[in-house]
Amino acid sequence: MEDKPVSRNRRSSQRKDAAFTLTYSIEKPYDLAVSLGLVDEAGALMRDLSDLGAAIITKYDISLGAQLRVKFNLMNLCLIGEKRLRRIELVAEVVSNLVLPDESHRIGIRFDKISEEDKAAISQYVKNTQH
Repeated sequence: MEDKPVSRNRRSSQRKDAAFTLTYSIEKPYDLAVSLGLVDEAGALMRDLSDLGAAIITKYDISLGAQLRVKFNLMNLCLIGEKRLRRIELVAEVVSNLVLPDESHRIGIRFDKISEEDKAAISQYVKNTQH
């Protein structure tokens, strides 16, 4: 019997499963946004999250290298009061695109432009919700 190779996690940051809804728009290339009919924002579902990136599920086939403007509400139930909910807005690059059985796409995005405060809030969320 042959041993299977050990897979390596190529991510340098811890990820947490998530189920946040988000909106995004395509910033670059603009012709992609026009060809997909995405001149306005589209909705998607976030499947996992780290301080460096996320995976989202969308019905659109977005090419690698495209830049997205992403907006979502981060709810951290481990915090209290106003700190529990934070509006996150950032710019990300599409780094992977996997077609799913239902013809939707699992898009991997890497955060390119994110405030230090938003990055810290995401890091805290990932840390607080690890089991």
